[in-house]
Amino acid sequence: MTNRAGVLAPPLGFAPIVDPWAKLAAFLIVGYLGLGKPFAYIGLPWISVYIGEMALAMFLFFGPELRQGAWLALTRRITPLRNFNRLLLLSLLYGGFASLHGILVGYPVLTALRDTAFNYYPIFLLLGIWVGLRDASFLIRVTRMLALWAGCYGFAYVVFLNRIPWTMPGTDGRVPVFLGPYGASTVALLGLLSFEPKLGRVWHLLLLNFFVLLGVQVRAEWTGLAAGVLVFAWLTRKLKRLALIAGAMAALFALMYATHLDLDTPTGRGDTVGSRISADFLLARAIAPVSEDLAGRLADQSHVTFAAGTTEWRLVWWANIWAEVHSRLSNSLVGFGYGYPIGDLNPEIEPGMFIQTPHNDLLYALAFSGWPGVALFALLQLEIGRLLWRSYKLTASPFGLVCWAAFLTMSFFEDLFEAPFAAIPCFLLLGAALAPALLAPARARRQSAPPGRMPQASQAAN
Repeated sequence: MTNRAGVLAPPLGFAPIVDPWAKLAAFLIVGYLGLGKPFAYIGLPWISVYIGEMALAMFLFFGPELRQGAWLALTRRITPLRNFNRLLLLSLLYGGFASLHGILVGYPVLTALRDTAFNYYPIFLLLGIWVGLRDASFLIRVTRMLALWAGCYGFAYVVFLNRIPWTMPGTDGRVPVFLGPYGASTVALLGLLSFEPKLGRVWHLLLLNFFVLLGVQVRAEWTGLAAGVLVFAWLTRKLKRLALIAGAMAALFALMYATHLDLDTPTGRGDTVGSRISADFLLARAIAPVSEDLAGRLADQSHVTFAAGTTEWRLVWWANIWAEVHSRLSNSLVGFGYGYPIGDLNPEIEPGMFIQTPHNDLLYALAFSGWPGVALFALLQLEIGRLLWRSYKLTASPFGLVCWAAFLTMSFFEDLFEAPFAAIPCFLLLGAALAPALLAPARARRQSAPPGRMPQASQAAN
């Protein structure tokens, strides 16, 4: 329901987490982040229909209903969502154009259509908003679930599950059944930092998720967590919490160093050939892109060279993409079109090997859809940021902005907003976080308060 100002006024008395769409959102968030790419391949592989597409179809055709009509139709009447809806529509239309462009050029039809996911994944933000309005404690619950799952499953993966050679059906042996959680520990740690009243009570979850974050060795996650923590510090000035987080990380490193922990790198991480899980090797992996000589004092030179080489490998690829896009005016205006074999621009990728993403979402948009595609991507993200800021000002809850900063940072180094195992949970979490932005201020403060207590900022406002 909306009031005269077009601000959402949700019905009272919603029971938490019993809503089937909230259950679906929690399942997708924990599944995608906690299991990664294998979860994305659950579905009907023989016709290339997977769980993300099935969930989106369910939401579009059988989505939540209110007395006033379907939720998706109602969102068009909510004033704070007006700009987002316009940008989403433009993104969908431009994605269709980029797909048609690629098909007319002669790229594979199925590949060109599949690449449009970059343009339609933001629809999941609307499902996240619904869930956030239905259950004000959804984010607290789902981040706790994620912290427990990522800590336990991730630990098991790093220690022994990565050695099991099973693969997902329908992937021709390309995707293992067990892969490390991608983004789960980052979101879990930021959720614990934002929501938990006493971090000392969850010290075991902090240590477990730090260990998983280090053990899986995705440096984009390390930078994403750092960005999120910096935004949290800027928003809240809660230095004691940051000291506890830093202390947990230092304690973990000290424990690894004191016990001489030295484990094999998970075999699912193809870019960690020759590396180990130990204090020295992890520091070397972090330092290698900046100073190969300094990293060489901590770890074997073969690992250091490889760790530094992956950075150089991407920089060369990105430079070639930039040069090719700007070699012709038509490329700059409309890109190459979806379906373009972007891996051909990397001299170190074997000919014929298909790679869909350059591991940088800005260059992904630039290569496939030109500068208009980059502008739409940037405007859509800025609008999400504006709504998250509005939500933060109403509720004093930093999680949305903190998570958004982490996701954006990661998107410059990994395939995030075009990959289902990252984009779908990202938009669901951000949608739930910005839901209070659609409420009247007093109602938003009550919605965001944990059961039985009000946030300090809300108490002051009252």
